[in-house]
Amino acid sequence: MNIIPNKASSFVSVIGYGTFITRRLWKGKPNIEVCLVKHFSRIQPPNNWFPYAIPSDKSFWALKFDISLEELEELDQYEGVPQNLFERQETYITLKSGKQISAFIYVPTLNTIITQKLTLDLDKYDRWKEEIKKYPEIIERFPELAF
Repeated sequence: MNIIPNKASSFVSVIGYGTFITRRLWKGKPNIEVCLVKHFSRIQPPNNWFPYAIPSDKSFWALKFDISLEELEELDQYEGVPQNLFERQETYITLKSGKQISAFIYVPTLNTIITQKLTLDLDKYDRWKEEIKKYPEIIERFPELAF
């Protein structure tokens, strides 16, 4: 799988599943859609202010939006890619419309998984949904994200 931006637009698709949603990094971006992220679980460890997406046999709802290549580099900085906290990976997602596309997702590095002791047992119910429910605008526009 290799995400190549559309030559005419130079945009790529990114998955927002945590602070990209609550900090409204999707606002003003083109092609915002609810998507199902398969083969990952979103976990929010106790006393942590943001979630992680880690590989699993489950799925969760997130937002897909398009950004420029320059914005992609900014998101790498935001996610701590240079510091080896997260890495950007390509994955397939299913849009609410049923269409399957590839998009970038930020996942914790192996080092982060080990040092933070990240496991699926830390959050069996996707606590981040409770955080999303604090944002009426998000719930109104994208109810799948919280339920």
